[in-house]
Amino acid sequence: MFSHRDLASLNDLEMQVYQFIIKHRESVSYMTIRELAEQADVSTTTVLRFCRKMRCDGWSEFRIRLRLEQEKPSRK
Repeated sequence: MFSHRDLASLNDLEMQVYQFIIKHRESVSYMTIRELAEQADVSTTTVLRFCRKMRCDGWSEFRIRLRLEQEKPSRK
């Protein structure tokens, strides 16, 4: 879901969003954009920029893709 090229394009605040998401994968997919912004200590605009850089139209699409990624069976 997170390509190296996409991650390389993030600025410091967007990287904070990414790091928060990685640490709290299960709960993030159920948060509102405001809750995530508050928890990651960034603005909602920063979260939206992060989502766009991850090739999503916005927070809703990103959340859905995150949930779908979590539901995939792990490869052995």
